[in-house]
Amino acid sequence: MIKTSAKRLMLLILVFSSLIYSGIKQDEHVLAQIITANNKSNNTGQGLLVGTGGPGVGLSKINNSGIAKNSTFLTYENPDFAIKMRYPSDWIKQEDNLLFHTIAAFQLVHQNIYDFTNTTLAEVDLRVYPAPQNETFAKLNIGQINTRGEVISSYYKNATTTLGGFPALKIADYFFGDLTQKQMQVWTFVPGKNILVEIIYIAQPSKYAFYLPIVQKMIDSIQIAH
Repeated sequence: MIKTSAKRLMLLILVFSSLIYSGIKQDEHVLAQIITANNKSNNTGQGLLVGTGGPGVGLSKINNSGIAKNSTFLTYENPDFAIKMRYPSDWIKQEDNLLFHTIAAFQLVHQNIYDFTNTTLAEVDLRVYPAPQNETFAKLNIGQINTRGEVISSYYKNATTTLGGFPALKIADYFFGDLTQKQMQVWTFVPGKNILVEIIYIAQPSKYAFYLPIVQKMIDSIQIAH
């Protein structure tokens, strides 16, 4: 009698164990399907950016150009220098308390949802300087520019390099400080106002190429009255 009960108990344990094992394998199969689906979605060239543009924005899908799908373009205008440019609506515009002759700064900011600190993913600054005496387009060169310790990787000036319709000088460089930054500067001389205009793009090296297409759209949109 005792032996028979023991056999029945062992049989019940085996049945119960097989049911648990079957349930675990089924859960593993479901988990594998979820992981596969996520991997497929992550390989489509699209990503999620949390809180693009500051607090309260939430999740914004961005494409390979670094442009949020729900983004529109706004117009910045400075009547003193007769300069206009377009910038994405989910970038933050600043015009006060700026350095290095910057008249306007545009920042793409990622809001950390865990500690509420802001991290700048990309920045574009518009700067205006008084031009040297007797400046001309021909004289505009890298020797006139204070690179502030930046490491120049390339620079050139040719017929296709322009800013606001004027011939321009383009510089690519790196800045090694607390954070390494990759930068692109485009300079031009505006003879009617005797000023130098600079547009500078600043980003972490790993993010530089990703946001370059949208930055190029901003640069191409610049208008400077002759």
